[in-house]
Amino acid sequence: MSSRLLRGVTHPKQAFADLRINTKIVSVALVVASVFAMVGVVGLLRIKDLAAQQDYQYQTNVLALSHMTDARSAVGTQLEATVSHILSEPGFYRRQYETMIATTDDRLDVDLAELRRLDLARPEKRALEAFGSLLDLWRTARDTALDASRSGDRQKATTILLVQSEAVARSVKTRADAVLSQLVDSVAAGARESLSSSRATERLMLLSLVAGALVAVTLSILAARTLSRPLREAVDVLTAVGRGDFNRRLTVRGNDEVGQMGHALNTALVALRDAFAGLKHQAYHDNLTGLPNRALLRDLLTDAFARSGPGAHLALILVDLDGFKEINDLYGHGVGDVLLVAVAERLRDGLQRPDDTAARLGGDEFAVLLDGFAKPGDAYAVADRLLTSIGEPLVLPEVELRPRASIGVALWNGHTDIDALIRDADVAMYAAKAQGKNTVVRFDQLKAMT
Repeated sequence: MSSRLLRGVTHPKQAFADLRINTKIVSVALVVASVFAMVGVVGLLRIKDLAAQQDYQYQTNVLALSHMTDARSAVGTQLEATVSHILSEPGFYRRQYETMIATTDDRLDVDLAELRRLDLARPEKRALEAFGSLLDLWRTARDTALDASRSGDRQKATTILLVQSEAVARSVKTRADAVLSQLVDSVAAGARESLSSSRATERLMLLSLVAGALVAVTLSILAARTLSRPLREAVDVLTAVGRGDFNRRLTVRGNDEVGQMGHALNTALVALRDAFAGLKHQAYHDNLTGLPNRALLRDLLTDAFARSGPGAHLALILVDLDGFKEINDLYGHGVGDVLLVAVAERLRDGLQRPDDTAARLGGDEFAVLLDGFAKPGDAYAVADRLLTSIGEPLVLPEVELRPRASIGVALWNGHTDIDALIRDADVAMYAAKAQGKNTVVRFDQLKAMT
């Protein structure tokens, strides 16, 4: 009985062997089609998810970087405005500083609100909240200093600013830098996640292709070429992005999901590259003159200090325009801005070596870093030449200006503190103002006199 039942059951191999040739071909074709259909569906779904993930990742972080950079810049502007408020007398300019502080406060509130609306990762959210808490401390200390300044107690305001507000402001900037660093790390992490997802998709598709290759090697090789090549290229591009190279692009060969992924990735990379370049330039350059700002000058000084050894020649020249307030009062801020741009161009044109840098520190104050020269007299010659260049008439449609400037020069003599070198140049510059303005004073001469 059992043997007859066993004989009545057909073995799968035998059943397949008994099929007609055309049925076998159709069966094999259906199996191959199913395999490749599975490969196509799975691959396209994973690619679409990857494209959406990349687009979301980059859009979120680009916006976050933009708002965070703006917030950090606003804090720096507030600190400078607070210092200027304390140093200025009641009147127009103090009201201007009040307006500047209120405006940057509004910017900070808007930037923080936008950042909180973004779907940031938990570490970035914690860092953002820490930044917000420090910002509240800074505002409290700042308002205390401003209240003292408004009441006429400049000494108290200065003490609060130097002891409390300055430290808190530095902490706010440090926390802002930390948030920016985390956001940049998030971009790299997103690239690594995309890379991992791409590799997982590639492995899954290759395994499916191997299964199809057991039935039809030719078709499996064709599928590997048509589906694996763009994924490998995407892996290479994302690997380059993980290293900080945003110039690589994915070759788009069609308008399917793979092509859409390529378009989305390429668009995100262009936006990210432009955002990084724009934010970096904005953070380190003056908006009016295009010169490096105080932050970039300090970075350049830090690099110069690190390179300088015994016998090295390094000089800092501080330039402060004489009578700039009167020009603004007589002719308006538009003319004042034109004058500032003209002085910036004259300083830039007056530097003959590529390692020298002209910068705008704020207001009508400029600085020139001379990084390496043959002898100290060369630095003094540059300062004299710049004074002459600045003093050339500036002919405008409505007025002819004859700019004047007080210049202080300090040579590097082994300073280990950037602020010490800046202070020496500042002392020399104020000595030039005390000596009648429109002159150059060397800090070494002042030091010899004392």
